[in-house]
Amino acid sequence: MRAFVVLVSLFAAGCPTRRDDQSPPSKTTEAPPPKVEPEPAADDDGKHLVVFADRTSQGYVLLLRGRTSEAPSRADLQALVRRELPAGTDAPEVELLVQLIAMEPVVDAREAERKGERTGPSDLLGFHVEVVGDLDLAKVVAPDALTDPVLVRELSDKERGSLAERRHALLLRADYRNQHAVRGLRLLQTLVRLVAKDRDALVHDPDTGETMGVETFTRRRLQAGLGNIADQVAIVPFADKLHGEPFVRLTTRGMRRFGSFDLELDGLPRDPAVLQQATFLLHGLALQMVRQGEVDSSGFAVELDEEIEVTHADVVQAYARQQGAVPACADCPGRVDLHLVEREAEPHDPQHHLVVRVVAPRAKSDPRDYDHPAWVRTAITKLLGPPPG
Repeated sequence: MRAFVVLVSLFAAGCPTRRDDQSPPSKTTEAPPPKVEPEPAADDDGKHLVVFADRTSQGYVLLLRGRTSEAPSRADLQALVRRELPAGTDAPEVELLVQLIAMEPVVDAREAERKGERTGPSDLLGFHVEVVGDLDLAKVVAPDALTDPVLVRELSDKERGSLAERRHALLLRADYRNQHAVRGLRLLQTLVRLVAKDRDALVHDPDTGETMGVETFTRRRLQAGLGNIADQVAIVPFADKLHGEPFVRLTTRGMRRFGSFDLELDGLPRDPAVLQQATFLLHGLALQMVRQGEVDSSGFAVELDEEIEVTHADVVQAYARQQGAVPACADCPGRVDLHLVEREAEPHDPQHHLVVRVVAPRAKSDPRDYDHPAWVRTAITKLLGPPPG
C-alpha cells in the first residue's frame, strides 16, 4: 500500500521541515517539543469558521536535460494537444484544454469578465508557462527533494540516474475554480503529461515535493470518475507540539490544488498500524473536502459545515485506483463525525496556506476535559475497525 510505504520511510528520515511553499520536506530531525496544554476552544470562535478558496492554482515543474531551452508558445502547446489527443478522445475536453492554454492569467477574473476582457468557462481562469534556467532551478526545486529517497521513490533507476543531467525546467501552471470535478486541475495534468512525454521530462510537484516519470504521473492523475484523492495528496509526519511525546501528528500536503486547506490529525501513537489507519482517515476526509469545497455556480466560495461525516465508502473512493488497499470493516459503524479548527501557522507550513486540526465535534472537543488522543483512537476504530495486530 503506497500510503504505508511513504509513512514508514518518512519516519525513518525524521520529521520533515518546509522552508516555503515551493520547498519539499527535508530530512532534518527536530528535538521533541515540550508538551503544551491546550487552550480553551471557546476563546476564539473565528478559528472554527473555515471557508474554502473561491479560486486556486497548481503548477508543475518539468525537469529537462541540458541547461537551457525556449519556452513553448501557447500555439505550440495547442498544436501538441491536437496532435497527441486522437479524434476519439473526448472532444469537448480537448477544446477546453485548448481554451485554457490561450488564457492569460488575470488578477481579478470577475472584474475581467465584467469588462468583457475574458470569455470562456467560468471555472478556467488562466494559464502560465515559463522556462526556469539552471541558475534559478534551486529556487523552485530544493536540491534535497531530488535526493530524498521518499520523494523520488516513484522514479526508475534510469530516471533517478538522469537527475544530475536535468539542469533546467519548464513551469506549467493553471488557475481555476473547484468546479466540474476540479476540471481545471485535470486539464492541466493532461497537458503536463503530453509535454513531459514530448520533451522527455520528469515531473516535479512543488506542493508534495515528489518527482516522478510520465508513466507514474499519468497513472496517478486525478480522474473525474474515480475521485482518487490518495494519489494527489501526500501525508507527512511531524512531532506533536500539542501533546508531546510519545504522540505524533500527520499533515496533508497537496490540498491547495483543490482550493482547500491542509488537514492535520494529532494525538497519534507511534504505531505503524494506527498511523496507516490515520492515513486512511485523512484521505477519506480529503475527498469530502474536495466535494464540499466546490464553489457555487456564481464562482463564490462556500463555508464548511461545523460537523463533517467521513464514511468508510469515502476512504475506499479516495483509494479508487488502488483496489483492495482499504480493508473491509464488517463489524464497525463505518462512519465518524468530526470538526475542523484552524491552528496557528508554523514555519514548516506551506506559505500563505491554512492548516486545520481534525478534532471531535464541538460538544466533545470544546470542554476542558476533552481527551483528544482517546477520541482519535475511538474515531479510527469507528471508521475502520480496530488496528490490525
